[in-house]
Amino acid sequence: MTSRSILPRLLGAALLWGPLVAQPAATRPASELVQSVPAETGLADPALPFAKDVWVDMVRKAAASIDAAEFYVTNRPGSALEPVLAELERAGARGVKIRFLLSSKMLDQDTASVARIRRIPGAEVRSFDLAGVSKGILHAKYFVVDGKEAYVGSQNFDWRALEHIHELGVRTAEPVITSRLERLFAIDWAFAGDGKLPRFPEAPGMSARSQVELAASPPFLTPKDIRPSIDALVDLIDQSRESVRVQLLTYSPILGQDRFWPVLDNALRAAAVRGVKVRLMVSDWVLGGRALPHLKALGLIPNLEVKVVSIPEAKEGHIPFSRTVHSKYLVVDGTHLALGTSNWEESYFSGSRNIELIFRDSPLATQAVRIHDRLWSSPYAFPLDPAKAYAKRKVD
Repeated sequence: MTSRSILPRLLGAALLWGPLVAQPAATRPASELVQSVPAETGLADPALPFAKDVWVDMVRKAAASIDAAEFYVTNRPGSALEPVLAELERAGARGVKIRFLLSSKMLDQDTASVARIRRIPGAEVRSFDLAGVSKGILHAKYFVVDGKEAYVGSQNFDWRALEHIHELGVRTAEPVITSRLERLFAIDWAFAGDGKLPRFPEAPGMSARSQVELAASPPFLTPKDIRPSIDALVDLIDQSRESVRVQLLTYSPILGQDRFWPVLDNALRAAAVRGVKVRLMVSDWVLGGRALPHLKALGLIPNLEVKVVSIPEAKEGHIPFSRTVHSKYLVVDGTHLALGTSNWEESYFSGSRNIELIFRDSPLATQAVRIHDRLWSSPYAFPLDPAKAYAKRKVD
């Protein structure tokens, strides 16, 4: 989630076999979508693997190195994260070098699990602290195995993200992604070690957009040949001609206490005005918040629909900071996908470390449309009523 304060139909043969587990490397595409869904909701896509299986598979196959950048770590004994931690321990025991970056503001979430990682042979943990530079955080969630394969997604390194939250990520062996992630990790690892901001040389003009791209934020920690996340997202929305689908935890055009940040708001409005069908879906964590009037206003624009998703509590009872939608992705015209770690608020793009992956003319976009449409038409999603007052949801 974004900080401690907010921790804010099965088809065909799948009726028999259920969702896929991680595919063998010989049959796996270069990039594949990976899901997490809240238990007891029936929201799983039968064609996609689960993050809990993919993470174990990736760590188990590590031969030389694992570089991980995570917002925080939180485990519960017997949870779906336990096998991942156990595989990390086995990786260290067989000589895999493990480097783990964690946001300094979240180190106290689960000190026992952080200590457990520190005890792994060959493992090193560093605290990433932007307090002296910005009010930002390490909000990216990714890891790279042997410099060749990576996972990037909305899932925090949290058992709840694997069992009780709607999440979406990508397992990828695309060199353009893995190489850039390794560059960014090296920058952040060094910064976490000495606190010195890097200086980046000016880059030559950006070349034509490739089919696969990695964008990142914040600008002051990102080489100039890597596009800022906000530019990549707005560019995709501006290119839309038929449809825009967005799913987020939170959305807000408010900057600070009293300033308006219209960048994404304007892009969505402009798309709707030129006849593009826009569907924005956010979690019920926005209810009762300062951005709610702005979301209601968006929903009044022709061609622009806003829905809120509310996931009921699990059978076991209230689980803090869970039972929500936390995925962060954009699908344009059913063919282009941007998936990453940023909530759509200004601070995530200007002051915090986040990652976005762009896939153009990709089957991943088709799969993401299916995920979005399933949730949009589910009983958990409802239209935002501009005339209704909503109570704030308890999340902690």
